[in-house]
Amino acid sequence: MPILISTPQELNNVRNNLLGYYELVNDIDMSGFGNFTPIGNTTSKFKGIFNGKGFKIKNLTINVSNTYVGLFGYTENATIQNVGIENANVTSNNYNYVGILVGNITNSTISNSYTTGQVDGQYGIGGLVGWHSSGLIKNCFSHANVTGAGRVGGLVGNFVSADSYVNNCYSTGYVDSNLYVGGLIGSNNFPENITDSYWDINTSGQTISAGGTGLTTSEMKTQSSYVNWDFLNVWGINNDYPYLQVFGVPTLPPKIETITVNSYSNNFFGNVGKSIKSTKQTDSYIHAIQTYTDRHIATIKNIDTYILPIHSNVSQSHRTVRSSTETVTSFMNPISATVERQTKTFKQLLSFVEPLQGDINVLYPLDNRMYRAVVNVIENDSRVYTMDNMSTTNYIVNPSFSEVIE
Repeated sequence: MPILISTPQELNNVRNNLLGYYELVNDIDMSGFGNFTPIGNTTSKFKGIFNGKGFKIKNLTINVSNTYVGLFGYTENATIQNVGIENANVTSNNYNYVGILVGNITNSTISNSYTTGQVDGQYGIGGLVGWHSSGLIKNCFSHANVTGAGRVGGLVGNFVSADSYVNNCYSTGYVDSNLYVGGLIGSNNFPENITDSYWDINTSGQTISAGGTGLTTSEMKTQSSYVNWDFLNVWGINNDYPYLQVFGVPTLPPKIETITVNSYSNNFFGNVGKSIKSTKQTDSYIHAIQTYTDRHIATIKNIDTYILPIHSNVSQSHRTVRSSTETVTSFMNPISATVERQTKTFKQLLSFVEPLQGDINVLYPLDNRMYRAVVNVIENDSRVYTMDNMSTTNYIVNPSFSEVIE
């Protein structure tokens, strides 16, 4: 019967029986446990079976000053399977043979397991296993960052013998060392013993390895890159690195993307507050014309008025008044009209009275010197309204009524 493990203390008690068969029954959070001592060493090796059953050991902290460091320090003829270690921080204070899961394996098998976090040591430092004396590592991966002085690899620090094997594994963590360093394997005299295994050349910072095949991040997240992998029963992939099915489908962290957006605005129509309105010694015969315009520069000279059949719009109005009096002859028109340009300068006005009432542009008291007439003249109240690019000019009909006595 397996010994069931559900708490940090029960995990720590594994050292009391190094030949036992253990199973996790739930995830275990080690954040409140403190510094964990590795299980097994050179004199008391772990030789049992440890089955994680698809559960995880989280927030493991190991900080010791000795060799063979990991959750298991030293294993021999042991089996470790189906266990994940997440967010581990494992440090040996510049000692050797350090891995997050196992410091050293001899004639042992590790399968369907993974690690994440940080591992630091001197020589023989790996994200999963530090020193691979003999045995098999199969269907495993590590996302851990690895730092050491020499023989440092993303998955395994050092291969020791021809009886050491790695099959169908990968690593992605950053690897930092100055001597015998590799993205997957730090050092190894038997690279042919590493089959169908890969490391990420972008995230690891390493383009070399003592075994395995380097791929780009994009290739690492593509199923076809993994030769002879069982994606039906063992592995899964979901637009990310492969995962082990025994742990279920992982929840992907939110991706941060940068999107460049160029903003364009349509043309604005605005009012221009500039007007030129000079008035010099000008006699006014009508009320001031009220205007609303964007820009108007007006010069008024002698202009004939033509009758249009419809009201027309103009784009600019010109309305500068100069000090002069012009002669304007006003003719009664039979119908109202709108003109495009208007004048407001008067000179020797002469009014001819027709039998019909009509509209005129400019009114001036009728000169009746040629007639004996009584002339009633109504002041012309004019109003001009102008809009940008759509100016409409209106004026008031001058209803003049004249009685002529012969």
